[in-house]
Amino acid sequence: MGEREGGDEELLVGIDRKEVRFPERLSLTPEQHQRLKNIVNADPLDAMKRASRRYVIVGSGSGEAGLRREMVTDWFDSRPNAVGIRLEDVDLDTEDIDLWAPVFDILATQATWIVGVLENFDGGHVWELGYLYRVQTELRDVLWILKRVYEDRERMREEYDNGMAASHLKVLEEAVETRVLTWEDEGDLRRVVEDVP
Repeated sequence: MGEREGGDEELLVGIDRKEVRFPERLSLTPEQHQRLKNIVNADPLDAMKRASRRYVIVGSGSGEAGLRREMVTDWFDSRPNAVGIRLEDVDLDTEDIDLWAPVFDILATQATWIVGVLENFDGGHVWELGYLYRVQTELRDVLWILKRVYEDRERMREEYDNGMAASHLKVLEEAVETRVLTWEDEGDLRRVVEDVP
């Protein structure tokens, strides 16, 4: 197949360019659209509407790292007039896979702060990092990165050995500058959480 005569521009004739900002976004069926509306108007997203500070917590969802992330979410959630939420707190299941990206998009745009609790590059949070990287120009002003560091260089390499995720994180770290906080253990993690407004 050769290149089309006239290039891609001919495909955009008569189309509002604002509508093609994210052409790769999924088109929802009427049933999915209704399901998305139901999710947005139910807890915990409804709680986000009432809170003056909304923290969306991204990071590993499994094992000890997942438990620490849940702890961080609870710490933010316990602040006055605040809510902490993770994507998995929303009523989504495997049948709703097409809704995960739109729901995360809604969470991210409604957040006062997006807080990445990073211990490794193993899990679905690598997708979240990719999303934040993709739209980082819009979200960098609300992003905090709480990055676990390991004293042992080999362990550090093992935990963060993913070239694409590492490049995304590097760009995000440069974008948020002073909002990258490092920690080694749960005591450190609690202290850096206190630095997030």
